[in-house]
Amino acid sequence: MTDPDGKTRFEALLAALTEKRRDAEARRHESLARQLSGDAAGDNEGVHGWKASREGGADVALLEALDQSLRDIDEAIARLHTGRYGLCSVCSGPIPTARLKAVPFATRCVPCQEGHESRPAGPARGR
Repeated sequence: MTDPDGKTRFEALLAALTEKRRDAEARRHESLARQLSGDAAGDNEGVHGWKASREGGADVALLEALDQSLRDIDEAIARLHTGRYGLCSVCSGPIPTARLKAVPFATRCVPCQEGHESRPAGPARGR
């Protein structure tokens, strides 16, 4: 099956995930550059290492979130290559296309994700 651009579903999904990965890498690079330029300015004032400010903490949190996004996208690409992309990791049912468009690296269908979110808080795993 092909889309209007002549791509197969696999090719279209791979292209979309690859583009998301490029975007996340670019945002990560920009965040690192911003952080490092702040460090250089801080060094002139005797401050070494990561920025000692609330903004610096936000930058670190953003980098961690972007790193997690890159891992999630890489896992989604691996699932695509193995034929498991779009299948719920809990019930093995299909993940709706609308959910995959919103969260391309989703690993659970909506009911299973809702069940996961209603459990007591613990380490975050899956999407």
